[in-house]
Amino acid sequence: MLRRMQIGDWTATGTFNQRYRGLRQMGLEQNVAELEAFGFTVVEPEKVAPADFTRRLRDRLLEIASRRTGVPHALDRPGDPGRYDSEPRFGSQYVLYYLALEDDVFAEALLNPVATALSSYLLGGDYRLSSLTCFVKWAGPPTGSLGLHADYPGGLRGDLPPVYGLVANATWVLTDYTRENGALAVVPGSHRLARRPGPGEGEDDAIPVEAPAGSLVVWHGNLWHGAYPKSTPGLRLSLVNYMCRPAMRTQEDYRPQLTPEVRARLPKRLVDMLGGFDPMMWTDERGPQFEHYASLAAAADQADDGEGRAHAMTTAGA
Repeated sequence: MLRRMQIGDWTATGTFNQRYRGLRQMGLEQNVAELEAFGFTVVEPEKVAPADFTRRLRDRLLEIASRRTGVPHALDRPGDPGRYDSEPRFGSQYVLYYLALEDDVFAEALLNPVATALSSYLLGGDYRLSSLTCFVKWAGPPTGSLGLHADYPGGLRGDLPPVYGLVANATWVLTDYTRENGALAVVPGSHRLARRPGPGEGEDDAIPVEAPAGSLVVWHGNLWHGAYPKSTPGLRLSLVNYMCRPAMRTQEDYRPQLTPEVRARLPKRLVDMLGGFDPMMWTDERGPQFEHYASLAAAADQADDGEGRAHAMTTAGA
């Protein structure tokens, strides 16, 4: 009988040893293999979170969309649900930004063990939240293009890092993904090309990522991806965890919102994910305040072990 290789405490792989053990314990080894081979993977709902969690995310996002647009939103709402002044502008969808601190349910999404394990795998164990956004999409005419692109903000020539990812995407599927329902489009294996697609390139090789609500789709930042037009009635919702390595500039800056009161109620791991212990991008004429941010991290260590509260928030409502 073939036995799995035992993961030791090998020096060359350092902290990766323990991270890989965690991936194995969660049954995610196949997902890791798919990320390596094809640049994306779909984790089935029963591995990700209880069904009630998907409902809570969906309901909260519909409330936020209604508030920000001034138009009541519902999954079965026919036609155009109202405009929201955000970029990029699309004919049949818009994007809601800055969601991480809107509700504790978003903290649960960011700290979900499956999402964090696979993001950590792609980004070397340490990462920041670049942005947490929701795509609200409805039926619209074909655009003639899938809008294929790579998430990594490469140089003007379109070159991307060839060996490892600097950004990663973990998208919560909140309504069923089918081609007719406006599913994600990907070009399998395109992450290995280490460049952005040229105009029209990859359209014939793209496939729809079809998955039921509650699934988590994770992909490498170099993967070419876009979306199919939606031809069915009602709304398509997705919540996008866009993560990056600490050296990257984030899309959303949450540090001004991390008041002492907010820091006190959030798990340490989430404060770190939001850049709360990062002394870079200083605005003080004295320069970096390494000791200040180190003291904040030390205080958080004393007040909260991080993992315990993160687990409690992740399993809330199960």
